[in-house]
Amino acid sequence: MMDKALRGRDDLYTPTPEHYEYAVAVRFRNSGRSYTFGTNRDDFKLGDKVVVETSQGMELGICQNACIRTRYLQKTRQPEKPVLRLADEEDLRNYEENIDYAKDAFAICEEEIKDLVLEMNLLSAEYMLDRSKILFVYQADHRVDFRELLKRLGAKLHCRIELRQIGERDKAKMVGGIGLCGMECCCARFKTKTDVISINMAKNQLLALNTEKLSGMCGKLMCCLKYEDANYKELTAGLPKMGAHVEYEGEMYRVTSMNVMTNEARLENSESYQVITIDDLREKTIVRKGVAIARKSGNRGQRQGHVAPGVRDVHEPRAAFSASESEKTRGISAESKDTTHQQNADLKPLRTERRAKPAPARNNENRSANNRGQKRANTTSNNNNRRRDNNHNRRAADASNPNVTVRSFKSSRTKASEAAKEEKK
Repeated sequence: MMDKALRGRDDLYTPTPEHYEYAVAVRFRNSGRSYTFGTNRDDFKLGDKVVVETSQGMELGICQNACIRTRYLQKTRQPEKPVLRLADEEDLRNYEENIDYAKDAFAICEEEIKDLVLEMNLLSAEYMLDRSKILFVYQADHRVDFRELLKRLGAKLHCRIELRQIGERDKAKMVGGIGLCGMECCCARFKTKTDVISINMAKNQLLALNTEKLSGMCGKLMCCLKYEDANYKELTAGLPKMGAHVEYEGEMYRVTSMNVMTNEARLENSESYQVITIDDLREKTIVRKGVAIARKSGNRGQRQGHVAPGVRDVHEPRAAFSASESEKTRGISAESKDTTHQQNADLKPLRTERRAKPAPARNNENRSANNRGQKRANTTSNNNNRRRDNNHNRRAADASNPNVTVRSFKSSRTKASEAAKEEKK
């Protein structure tokens, strides 16, 4: 087909030379970017329709600029494919016919996809200029086995068939739409390549991490998050992080909000708050680590002796014991209470020896049931022994303290038997 299309022309394509003298930027119908092609002619102008050779085959495109000498281009932009010729009437007629043929092929492919029940969303169909090949573009979440589909399409279309899978971003670029800002999607309007967008860009701009508001039509993070990322990094350089504890004018605060656009920052503690400028936050505040904001008055666990108003040191030692009014009336002093607490802390519960587990019989059918019963009995015995030892230690500590009165709730018979034992000793 290609040889037939090129037959009878004066500017037949010759083998690709290693270097072209001129370069032309060409843009295609379904592409949002321009590609560079080489030529040795200097008569191509802006808006000319040319036939070029691509990796897909012969295609028709529009020149985006006049011829430029290749020595003025960077090495990475050196053309690799040639411009074959200017498009004539036959090329333009084939181009218009291919659009109608592509619509019919699109309908045929959709019908076959439904018959085979394939999970793929067909987006477009495009013939090459010489109709030797047709390209189908589809979107799918997973890999699709389309071998049977290729057989059916080849029998009906009688040409080479290529199926290309794309992602959500490329689909949004092809379909287009209106974004949250009210304008057309950037990828469909002017962007030529997809940038890498991360959630750290939203954090640098102090945005609320709401994925629904930060996502575009493709379901991914919006491309516009990268536009101002460099400026926000420069504006927030040297600032404390959100939620950091800082010292400002002799008092401790926590950074609750920052807005570099309005040049304001809000500092709060349990007693008051202040709104200062971003410059004051950067220059006049001191970040303090190992310090936590105290709770408001009336909350449980609040301690006295703060290092600054509204703040306590997390490394502050435990407060000393003090006797309450009711304890003072019963004759218990703060010294004795502190001594009792220290004695209880020094006492360690006696460790009881665990009984050795009997060796299980190999040929016993009820071996598992016996083991479970033995484990349950051992656990109950150990818990009882540990509880008895703890009670004995506690009673011994209370009896050794002269300021503590130990009350007994034993029956008269038990008391009498214990008194008799003491007399015998």
